[in-house]
Amino acid sequence: MALYTCVNLPYSALAAELTSSTQLRTQLNASRFTGSILAGLAGLVLGALLVGQGAEGYLRMGWVSGLTLTVFTLLCCWGLAPFARNCQRPTGHPEPIRRQLQRISANPRFLKVLGLYLLLWCALQLMQPVSLIFLAVVMQLPESWSTWILIPFQLSALAGLQLWSRVAGRHGRVCALRWGTGLWIAGCLGASLLVPLDGSTAPLGSFSNGISLGLLVLTIMVTGLGASTAYLIPWALLPDAIDADPDKPAGLYTAWMVVTQKLGIGVAVFALGNGLSLSGYQASLELAQPTTALTTIRLCMGLIPAVLIAAGLLVMRRWPEKGLHRQP
Repeated sequence: MALYTCVNLPYSALAAELTSSTQLRTQLNASRFTGSILAGLAGLVLGALLVGQGAEGYLRMGWVSGLTLTVFTLLCCWGLAPFARNCQRPTGHPEPIRRQLQRISANPRFLKVLGLYLLLWCALQLMQPVSLIFLAVVMQLPESWSTWILIPFQLSALAGLQLWSRVAGRHGRVCALRWGTGLWIAGCLGASLLVPLDGSTAPLGSFSNGISLGLLVLTIMVTGLGASTAYLIPWALLPDAIDADPDKPAGLYTAWMVVTQKLGIGVAVFALGNGLSLSGYQASLELAQPTTALTTIRLCMGLIPAVLIAAGLLVMRRWPEKGLHRQP
């Protein structure tokens, strides 16, 4: 993870330095996260196909993943090299942490983007680890279905990146954020109201199970379509915050965005683990969980992420868009 961050940080900073066009910066970030979601989708399918083979499957997954990471990282560096030569150069005078904190605290635009990113990623990282528990324990979906049923989320998130990139280009990034998070909130609330399948029958073994399964897939797709804004919009808004600083230190601001992402993941996983423990959830009980645990799982998939997303929208009030998305 430390070595990945060494690559990811300068790579993330390049979008702000390759171009000054707001629209092109948004498209660059959409392309970046398209690759990220495609990789996640490939990993999901790879894991579903290979992990069930036991130790040999894990070994094969390690070989395939390692070779893929190596080849595509080198291809990315080779492809970016000609353009990176024309980027803004670092000052060569690293700032101490205290000076960095003073710089970012004096940049209200960055604080807004940081708050938005932290809230959206806490919501996303809260939903992702609990989703498998939700599918198996609450929705009574067989384990063999649980991994595959998440593929519609990845596909709809992939479509969402293209959709919100176009909406941001025509109507502005904040407008895309509002529409996307509106769908995301609707998906969260829908997940908290879904009727479980009948565990004694196959998912498609009865009409009622078929309806419940269809509504589940629809909810997953709506959620994925909206949740793609968590990937795209904060990073599309970050260059505005960088431009608000006279020195425009893209690497410094990107570093703090990455730190915030790690913090969001850590806080969400910590809160989820403790919340499930306090609710009485025990993995050894499998489907026989207490009512308090089932309620907590529904809250983690529904109301709590919806509140975090709504708080992110409040943070972004009065963002000075002013037609920046129409820049050539």
